[in-house]
Amino acid sequence: MSAHAPTDRYHALDSLRGFAMFLGVLLHVAISFMVTPPAFWPVRDGNPTPLADLFLIAVHDFRMQLFFLLAGFFGCLLYKRYGLAGLTKHRLKRVAMPFALALLFVVPTVQAVGMYAEVENIRAGSVRGEPSPQRAHAAGLVAANPEASTARLTADYVLSGASFARFPLLHLWFLYYLLLFVVTVAVLAPLLGRLTGTRLLAHCDAAFRRVVEGRGRVLVPALLTFPLMLPMRWIVDTPSTWNPQWHIVGYYFAFFAFGGMLFRHRDLVPTFGRGWKLNLALATLVVLPVWVGLIVTGAAKQREGTEVFAWQLGGFAASVLYTWLMICGLWGAFLRLFAREYAWVRYMADSAYWCYLASLTPIVAFQFAVKDWPLPALVKGALVTGATMAVLLASYECLVRYTFIGAILNGRKYRKRGPLAASRVAREAASGEPVETGHSK
Repeated sequence: MSAHAPTDRYHALDSLRGFAMFLGVLLHVAISFMVTPPAFWPVRDGNPTPLADLFLIAVHDFRMQLFFLLAGFFGCLLYKRYGLAGLTKHRLKRVAMPFALALLFVVPTVQAVGMYAEVENIRAGSVRGEPSPQRAHAAGLVAANPEASTARLTADYVLSGASFARFPLLHLWFLYYLLLFVVTVAVLAPLLGRLTGTRLLAHCDAAFRRVVEGRGRVLVPALLTFPLMLPMRWIVDTPSTWNPQWHIVGYYFAFFAFGGMLFRHRDLVPTFGRGWKLNLALATLVVLPVWVGLIVTGAAKQREGTEVFAWQLGGFAASVLYTWLMICGLWGAFLRLFAREYAWVRYMADSAYWCYLASLTPIVAFQFAVKDWPLPALVKGALVTGATMAVLLASYECLVRYTFIGAILNGRKYRKRGPLAASRVAREAASGEPVETGHSK
């Protein structure tokens, strides 16, 4: 590791990571309102809007890329601070344990609410869009016991253990892949350590610095990312199975590795976000419309049976350019706007991890509740978002923040209770036990 700058708390980047998590909540809210919803989503709203499709495409193409870049950055920080053993211990607590607990307690609730929606879809007789695999299972449940209520069929499905037999990763795939990256780092760290002081490492460092300091800080990473898109379809693929999909692993690991290099040269953190206003403007006003146009036109030609390889190449080029423009733009924007620590921003950043992990169940439930309401999609989307966030933030404050779950996710915190709390913190600090009252580790 280089020592270009001191290790400090990066309030802006903590906030950016939380922002990426909350964007995931909004993205999942939008799915039911899409004109062409993915087959795996159980709720299809009666008043779709193409704005939902556009929003999903726009967010999907930079959100998890940004998250993995930040994961690489903070992972390198942990390695620098605690060493390989400390990094591994930290990731086991903050990634592996939440992953296991969410698989056991969150995924079954998502499957339950999804099955309830699909049973109702079967009974409705006609639901737009491609049917999901879960709907076929729901059809079997209804056929076997047509007189049973939807709630009864759903309860039988969960209690029978069938939900565990169909155990998908769902939105937890990012933790699964992050664990793969941690294992990769643990294996490679001793080997890469041997490069310290070599000419090869010096050349790599110099090349990285030239890219970030120069005008190619967006274009060069985009060019290097472009070949990783070639095995994909029109947009970045999302993992759907427990078997690692290696083209997706390689794609996201590139962002993870870039984040690690950026921490190694952390004096360049402000430089990486330079020109953020122009980058965001180019991404949203120029590149995104071109990219969407290529996707829409290319997909139409593909349905007509026309060769679309050239259209896909153009779409991939626009995609990677948009991705890096958005990453650099948001990086600079958050450094500019959230360099100082604000209590409410800190709170939201701390809550983001829990809110994202627990979000699918209330999202699907509220989407199902409003799907037939005679209201515009944007109004219903706002209602679903507001209700979901209210549930998530209330559950975080009452059930998570000051409990062992919060300690696993963000570090221990205590409610402020005047002198008694202060004395408790002082005693535990003196004993050497890590304690937090307002910050997460």
